[in-house]
Amino acid sequence: MSRQNAHRNIHRFHVPHLSAPRVALPTDEAHHARGVLRLQADSEVELFDGNGKATCGRIEQLTRREVVVAVGPITQVHRIGPEVHLAFAVPKGRRLGWLLEKATELGAAGLRPVRFTRSVAGKGSPLTAEHRRRWLSHCLAAAKQSGLNFLPEMPQPHDPLPLEQYLAETGSDRSASAIRLLGDTANDSVPLAESLQGKTLTRPAAIHALIGPEGGLTDTERAAALAAGFVPVRIGQTVLRVETAAIALLAGTSVLAK
Repeated sequence: MSRQNAHRNIHRFHVPHLSAPRVALPTDEAHHARGVLRLQADSEVELFDGNGKATCGRIEQLTRREVVVAVGPITQVHRIGPEVHLAFAVPKGRRLGWLLEKATELGAAGLRPVRFTRSVAGKGSPLTAEHRRRWLSHCLAAAKQSGLNFLPEMPQPHDPLPLEQYLAETGSDRSASAIRLLGDTANDSVPLAESLQGKTLTRPAAIHALIGPEGGLTDTERAAALAAGFVPVRIGQTVLRVETAAIALLAGTSVLAK
């Protein structure tokens, strides 16, 4: 998770390619600065690129066509603790936006929609460029509000991935310290806290967290996940919605970010 921004009273803007001595805000951000916030020339702002770079600056030029910021010293911050990559069954409607925002606030390094047999949304329909843009807008809003300098990696328009393809790709991470967690309610699942015991000392390089649909994984899917190295973990005593389970699992792993 990135370091929390210390200047919460200053408006923040995302600039994908942050460089000195000056930079023009992207079209959407320029419109927000000029037309919504009504900022003026010489207004102080903060900029971040979503990859850990951030800076303070002042608006140098403000016209109907562009907003140019004079950039100060650029700092590079690093994530605290292991990178957590969240894969999930796509929930319906506004519940997806909530998941994206909260996952960003909790410092998820990556977000990956996965298609399961019992998926109720995103089944058989590709993630288009417009979908991806809307996803990113949720993440951006959360990062700005929370003072984060990182955005989660976003899926490309060919997603959601079939579960078997996701498991194959995740299996390519051969880091000895990477751990894999499957949100699960079966009798042989272990409490999340128990599964993380001792990990604060070894500090895994990455965590791959997988949340299936509310109808659960099929026996075949669960067996495949376990064969790929995922440990079934119990998050609570009840069956949780996708977005609730995802956020609970992310929050539970935050103990490793100390």
